[in-house]
Amino acid sequence: MRNLEKQVKISKRIIERLTKYLKCLENFSPEDFISSEEMGMLLGVTAAQIRKDLSNFIPEFDFNIGIRGKGYQVKSLYQAIEKILGVNKKNNIIIVGAGKLGGALLLEGDFIKSGFEIVGVFDIAKNKIGKEYKGLKVRSINELEKLVQTQEVDIAVITECKPIAQDMADMVINAGVRSILNFTPMEIKVPKGIAISHIDLNGKLQELNFWKEKVKSI
Repeated sequence: MRNLEKQVKISKRIIERLTKYLKCLENFSPEDFISSEEMGMLLGVTAAQIRKDLSNFIPEFDFNIGIRGKGYQVKSLYQAIEKILGVNKKNNIIIVGAGKLGGALLLEGDFIKSGFEIVGVFDIAKNKIGKEYKGLKVRSINELEKLVQTQEVDIAVITECKPIAQDMADMVINAGVRSILNFTPMEIKVPKGIAISHIDLNGKLQELNFWKEKVKSI
């Protein structure tokens, strides 16, 4: 994602923090006011960092979200961050891989929040093609390009395990999808201009296990 970050001059860490700000605001009434200091205490971020992060997107704000002495109105700030992240509108998602992980994402609605809609699921295995998950039938990977041509697809979620994860990502990119969420342990390579984010569950478990052992020794 480095090439994309340089292009738009916004770091990955800023965007990660914005998603945390959005999640934090969900715990408050829309009519409440919250200061950067209060948000900082809840999230372990300095108030100055929050203000600096938001200042990067001043042109995105169509209204005054901060009031001196009161802070930010929750509803206005929430809407502003939604707009920055592009989740104030529907974003279409396809899932490539209808195995255990892909099936779990399809069946558990809490994985996909508002602003995103799964519009297609694809697999290479004949025994999975035709299966149905909440009204969505698994299609052959050979039909992926046709869907992308007829319907806008914003993000492809790759859940196919290695060694074919890279091949699936290449097919997605060649079909015209510009953003990928990689749920596999394989380090998928993408060309310049493609946004990709990696979620390595096993790697995170290994990290957590390291810190667990450190806590034991304290």
